[in-house]
Amino acid sequence: MSENISLFSGYNLSENRTTNYCLLVLKMLYEENPKYLGEILEDVVGDLGEMVGVKLRQQEKKKSSVPDALITQSAFAIYIETKPSDKFSDSQLEAHLNALQTEPGLKILIALGNFDSLEPRRFEKIRNLCAEKYGDTIRFAAVSFKDLLSSCEGLDDLPKNLADMLADFRDYLTGQNLLSSWEHLLDVVNCANHAETVIEDNAYMCPATGGVYAHQRSKFFGLYRNKKVERVALIEALVDLESPEKAQLWWVNVEGREEEDFVRRARAKYSKRAKKDEYPARVFVLGQLEETDFHKRTKGGMWSTKKYFDIQSLHAQDARDLAAKLRGKDWPENTWIVTA
Repeated sequence: MSENISLFSGYNLSENRTTNYCLLVLKMLYEENPKYLGEILEDVVGDLGEMVGVKLRQQEKKKSSVPDALITQSAFAIYIETKPSDKFSDSQLEAHLNALQTEPGLKILIALGNFDSLEPRRFEKIRNLCAEKYGDTIRFAAVSFKDLLSSCEGLDDLPKNLADMLADFRDYLTGQNLLSSWEHLLDVVNCANHAETVIEDNAYMCPATGGVYAHQRSKFFGLYRNKKVERVALIEALVDLESPEKAQLWWVNVEGREEEDFVRRARAKYSKRAKKDEYPARVFVLGQLEETDFHKRTKGGMWSTKKYFDIQSLHAQDARDLAAKLRGKDWPENTWIVTA
């Protein structure tokens, strides 16, 4: 049974409460001014034309008459599937597409989740279904909570009560860990077998596949060997080289540089090391590697390929500052570690 959107959510599951609050925010913005909802939707899913809100016109000629006035509203339907992570089931989204095709007018399916970045083939099956099975009659968009919040906060001339509501909404999303956290992450990578190559090239390279080689977006890179992180660097960009001619830029962590420059740098670094046809390849374009001394004192080495550390509490301004703050510290076991 469906439930109304309410200020006083009775849902026990945080996923359902989050969905309720997201829709409540959109509802309150719409009630203040329908154009607010229209601007938000256009920001996250693309141009909608004049789809949101009633339209008032006069003396518009129709096939058999010219009414003095018209009040119309376009038909559209948006289905939203919400997850607190980036883990979505294709089968669940396919079921939504099947149900959505019976709706009149414009049809949109949104996957609302906690995305830091999207891998190249993420949602490829769903996008292909929209294009091929449904002939592009259904749009699909993957939207992060951060993107949704940014679209809401980007509205002009909001009254104070709605601005205050969005501040509360941000606090809620932050408290639920639903906003992108990449700016607070140190991605420590086990480089025991190729540390000197990373240092010489000022880049970390691996196959562009999933599993152990899938990395979530992070601000800093940590070079690990011999039971310690011995260098850290700002991750300037992540580039996937799909062939000698084709590349995909997945994220850029610095401003003021041309995106194509990162692709050129990644290709130049990889060409020094690659053998023929070793594609696809993933290249972390790094800033200056700064020496540090961040020890793992507990028994055993780093068994996993990578480990993420939440370094927000260190307030590091840059890689040099982070290196200084980590120098001489012991590897924490249960505090500020993010599950890989």
